[in-house]
Amino acid sequence: MSLAIVTDSTAYLSDEFTTRHDITVLPLTITFSDGSYRDNIDITVDEFYAKMAALDEIPTSSQPAPGLVTEVFERLADSHDEILAVTLSKGISGTYQTFSMIANEVAEEKNVRIAVYNSDISLIGQGLFVQEAVKLRAQGLSLEEILPKLDALKLTFDAYFSVEDLGHLAKGGRISPSAAGIGNLLQVKPILHFEQGKIEVFEKVRTHKKTVKRMLDLFEQAYQAEPRLRIAIVGADDTAQVQSLVAYMAEHHPDLDMQRTPIGPVIGTHLGPAAYALVWWQNTDID
Repeated sequence: MSLAIVTDSTAYLSDEFTTRHDITVLPLTITFSDGSYRDNIDITVDEFYAKMAALDEIPTSSQPAPGLVTEVFERLADSHDEILAVTLSKGISGTYQTFSMIANEVAEEKNVRIAVYNSDISLIGQGLFVQEAVKLRAQGLSLEEILPKLDALKLTFDAYFSVEDLGHLAKGGRISPSAAGIGNLLQVKPILHFEQGKIEVFEKVRTHKKTVKRMLDLFEQAYQAEPRLRIAIVGADDTAQVQSLVAYMAEHHPDLDMQRTPIGPVIGTHLGPAAYALVWWQNTDID
């Protein structure tokens, strides 16, 4: 029995990883006033933020083209018994719904089992489910056996974000424009997280220094309860808060497996430039 694994571009997995493990990645599209770009194909993360600054606008994002999704599912169905597709949160994109609709049609037509898995998050949080599925597939587990293990893993992860400019959150409707203006003036740096698949304000903190400390406090509480963790620090290398998080983990938790990934264009449209995040989840390689 063979299992194909599919994800969308917002997992921001490395080309090396997706090639080595035969992962099919379907790109979302980013649209500026000067045109549309396939995520991580026509535009890189650095190019996205440079264009957003140069044009002084917040772009929109759209899910992978249904025709492309259909083509990929049909092709994989011809050579595999099962397909697992991991998507970004259905609370911030219609990707999950589109994948699910097309999966049902292709599964019936091709007599193959297709499961579309809602990660309830994005970025490395989404990518970790792909990484876990790859590991479980290599152990010989079937799709039916993998899905509950992904559900169990989901219960162990947490992610907290913060932003430089509240204007992006205001334009996205997550805070009011007046609150954004006052917050920027008072240096309020909200801590955000995914709640039921949507980006919500967790706490409001003054200054980035206090925000980083609060994120680390939340991590340490989780670590005390369950030290078998993996961590990811998300954001640009030249962001001071990212540097502080990396330095802290190197000093206090050098034994923990740590990943570094960017905040890609699709989430960047919601959070703006210089956003950063701290993510953790259970290390399933440790009994």
